[in-house]
Amino acid sequence: MNEWNGVAASVNFNLDILVGEYAAVVSGQARVLDFGCGYGRITEQLYHSGFENIVGVDSSEQMIARGREDFPYLDLRHYTGQVLPFQNNEFDAVVACAVFTCITDTPSREKTIKELWRVLQPGGTLYLAEFCSEQSIRFTSGFGIAMWHSREQELHDMLDGFDIMLSRVTDASTISGQAGEACHLIARKRS
Repeated sequence: MNEWNGVAASVNFNLDILVGEYAAVVSGQARVLDFGCGYGRITEQLYHSGFENIVGVDSSEQMIARGREDFPYLDLRHYTGQVLPFQNNEFDAVVACAVFTCITDTPSREKTIKELWRVLQPGGTLYLAEFCSEQSIRFTSGFGIAMWHSREQELHDMLDGFDIMLSRVTDASTISGQAGEACHLIARKRS
């Protein structure tokens, strides 16, 4: 994901999560991982919504550098590789906002979900907010980043080992300002 380093200073993400629905199933004292946090926009939103035990991680050094400058009070960390630097079952909840939109092949998505499953405790909550469409579409964004707007069912199919508690498609604006849709999934890790 280092292709994000080149646009880290100028890009402004805009996909929101459903904070009310999230707060209804995740305690404010929960240990939360914001996976693929970019510059920490969602981490910051959750922090100001009462989630103070939150860690954001991203593979783009420049995104993390920007986030540390913009939000110095947040715990934002750079990581490399596919294995997260956390123990098994370390988090009560994991959030990933528009992360799988940027993972454009199925094997990489499967590896990523398995790694999120590993760091999430049994019964823990996974929230995915991903751009979606009626037809599965792979393309290169105006920023030169490969993207995949999945069908809702493709996102569901990734969640082996989870029970889906909420699946909602909402209107959304893409990073380039185009009208689109987003799928919001809240799922519980099976014990």
